Amino acid sequence: MNDEGAPLRRETFKKLHRRHNLWRWTFSTVLAAVFVFFVCFVCCQWVKMGNDSMAPTLRQGDLVLVDKIYKYCWQIERTDMVAYRRSGTGELLIKRVVATAGETVSGKNGAIWIDEKYRLNEEEYGARCMDDFDPVTVPEGCVFVLSDDRQYGEDSREADIGCVPVSDIVGVMHIRLLPSFQIYR
Repeated sequence: MNDEGAPLRRETFKKLHRRHNLWRWTFSTVLAAVFVFFVCFVCCQWVKMGNDSMAPTLRQGDLVLVDKIYKYCWQIERTDMVAYRRSGTGELLIKRVVATAGETVSGKNGAIWIDEKYRLNEEEYGARCMDDFDPVTVPEGCVFVLSDDRQYGEDSREADIGCVPVSDIVGVMHIRLLPSFQIYR
């Protein structure tokens, strides 16, 4: 039995299959674009370092990715690098958390002390406390932040900045994109 309509059915099937693949490819591309947009502009923020206050970890001109969702899912901890808006100016700063709510932090003899018992190990990110500062107890809902380059300032040691409310924190920085890719955590 020879079916003369078989080549016609085969051609129709091929056209339908190509059209189906085109729709599937288009849908996948649009879905991927929406996902990339969501990650890049809703969950994260690109920040270019404006100064060397976080040297040697971050340098002026480094491009970093700030995770804006992190603070809602996990608790901000000591050694996290956070981006926050400076009250008054609205300037975006990136600093390292050295103490969290309820802890007392002080600078003595070139070291950072937490609750007068625990000496902060700063060797892993190349920082050293140069100046002594009086003990500060971090209020509830706040963190105490310092620059990695302690001489630079513009951190919680300054009276106009003080302890940073968690509500002012934009996000946590875990990824440096440029000049060389590096993940921190």
